[in-house]
Amino acid sequence: MKISYLIPILFLSVISCKNDFKESNVKSDNDLRFITKIELKEKDGKIEINSGGKTIYFQENELPLKTVMVVPTSAIAYMEELNLIEKITGISQPDFIFNPKIHELINKNKISTIGSFDEIFLEKILTNKPDIFISTSSPTLAKFHEQLEKENIKVIYIDEYEELNPLARAEYVKIFGILFGKKKEANELFRQIEKNYTDIKTLAEKKKAENPTIFANQIYGDIWYMPGGKSFQAKLIEDAGGNYLWKSDDGTGTLNLSFESVFEKANDADIWINAGDFPDKATLLASYKNYEWFSTFKNGNIYNWNQRITAKGANDYFETGTARPDLVLKDLAAIFHPELFPNYELMFYKMLK
Repeated sequence: MKISYLIPILFLSVISCKNDFKESNVKSDNDLRFITKIELKEKDGKIEINSGGKTIYFQENELPLKTVMVVPTSAIAYMEELNLIEKITGISQPDFIFNPKIHELINKNKISTIGSFDEIFLEKILTNKPDIFISTSSPTLAKFHEQLEKENIKVIYIDEYEELNPLARAEYVKIFGILFGKKKEANELFRQIEKNYTDIKTLAEKKKAENPTIFANQIYGDIWYMPGGKSFQAKLIEDAGGNYLWKSDDGTGTLNLSFESVFEKANDADIWINAGDFPDKATLLASYKNYEWFSTFKNGNIYNWNQRITAKGANDYFETGTARPDLVLKDLAAIFHPELFPNYELMFYKMLK
């Protein structure tokens, strides 16, 4: 079994336990209402961006930026939404990127590979000198970031995975809009995403009395990493009209549970989501035989987020799904309440058969 999906799930969940779900206190001309991990201020013809504990500045005459190199796949998704892919000149870990345009540009030698999860290829970056380098606040990459900053390469840290509010993750598109001359388009896009998300949530709330019971994830080793009751995944489940069985928990990260404790609470649950990266019930069962005890396994109500994946395992849920939580929410709401979305075809999720 591949574990490529499980690793980011665990990483994102553990990281997120440091945050509380709340709206940002940031007040700026750009109205960043949800983001908590970046501050952006426009004043006196200068833009100040605080991210990852660092501050960088741009004079307005330096914008829009023309070139960028990126580490997180989420950055690719935001740029795709704004039709800015051609601005990308370097990416990290191409096997984990879903976007077909990126692979086409790599094949044409218009985009270089500039790193991996553990390393940044400094020479390539310094040779090509992008207008901005977008990374994450990864301790593993910190020493490379410091060297880039010493060489006057401006670095922005996009840590959207730490945001607990799905709309906060979507709102990062505004940062890209400001930097690349698409502020109006980004603001309009975010308004539409927020409206879509709110409309779906409101529609699902009308079926509250019929909310199905939900549990998530899978056992890994001897531990079932269940999303905490105030986590990002729990928020999506709630907004989509699901009755999450661990909703009373106050944690924002993951719960380390035994199989027995999960089975005791979820053995008669209605729906099981995010059960690893398994393509079907047979391979899921082969990984852990006791899964067959659950009613969801017997009834076939198991859904994974691997509808859109590449042959090498790159998953668009972690790209487009990050920038477009409204689309993810619609998938979940359609799974929980299919009568609300007749003839709807799931975009990211699929039922295991």
